[in-house]
Amino acid sequence: MIACASDSGYALPLAVMLRSLIANLGPRSQVEVYCVDDGISSADKAKVLASVTDRLTLHWLEPSRSALSGLPTWGRMPRTTYQKLTLGEWLPEHAEKVIWLDCDLLLLDDIMPLWDADLGKWHVLAVPDQRVPLLSSRFGVAAYRELGLAAEAKYFNAGVLLIDLARWRRDDVAGRAINYLNTYRDQVFFWDQEALNAVLAGKWGELDPAWNRNPTIDHLIRSRRPSDADSTAGRRSGEIRIAHFSGNLKPWNCAGSSPHHDLYFRYLDQTAWSGWRPARTWKGVWSQAYESSRLRRFVYPAERWATQLVRALTRN
Repeated sequence: MIACASDSGYALPLAVMLRSLIANLGPRSQVEVYCVDDGISSADKAKVLASVTDRLTLHWLEPSRSALSGLPTWGRMPRTTYQKLTLGEWLPEHAEKVIWLDCDLLLLDDIMPLWDADLGKWHVLAVPDQRVPLLSSRFGVAAYRELGLAAEAKYFNAGVLLIDLARWRRDDVAGRAINYLNTYRDQVFFWDQEALNAVLAGKWGELDPAWNRNPTIDHLIRSRRPSDADSTAGRRSGEIRIAHFSGNLKPWNCAGSSPHHDLYFRYLDQTAWSGWRPARTWKGVWSQAYESSRLRRFVYPAERWATQLVRALTRN
């Protein structure tokens, strides 16, 4: 069982993510996907459905909005990102576990080994974040001291999660995460991800880093001198099982120059959006050149300052 959520702006990435999921399934595997439709047009929903095969059953669900009103959305982040928190409410009651997948992913391997991973005592299995290694890191959990959380505790990326739904529901992860966001809204940086790290500290286990890697950031981190970020990123090899285009340089916004961007458009051409490419603009051309350039390796740390500036200017 897979869970995800999309608004109108993410219909195309949703289709590509699902197509890559299907393409890499084992020969006898079938998957059920529950997707929150947070304002996708009927035409785009039809295109998403036309992009998948009978090996995937797609269920559209109505979003829960009342509990999510007023949550921080600096940087014009769509409120859809918070549907992840409420999945215990909208997934079937009989479901015992689920894989959460963000829409800005490209699956490069069979998802079934992730599904079969042993949750053991954990609420969630996830990959440590490449940019934010610890709760106490810049952009980590702003209120970790107030919450009594260990500064050296690791911080996970919430783009790919294997979730024990019984524990999630029993411990009211959604309610506690929303309370964190409302209480510390003026300090929050990474939205639902920060809230989940705050309430699941000490309750999550590590997945192999190959299950959630940003290929560009991975390349940038490897090109710099080893640091805390390198050690927690789990640099085991160049293997990527799920490529995560986190950050602002999305393939559907600018073409990109990495092999993973090329692969993204190969999968896109297997969807109902076949042949579509982002408009060629000066911003897109600059972003494509900057993405993997030597200049970016040099100024990469400054991107964190830019993130702080954008948050300050767009905080709601």
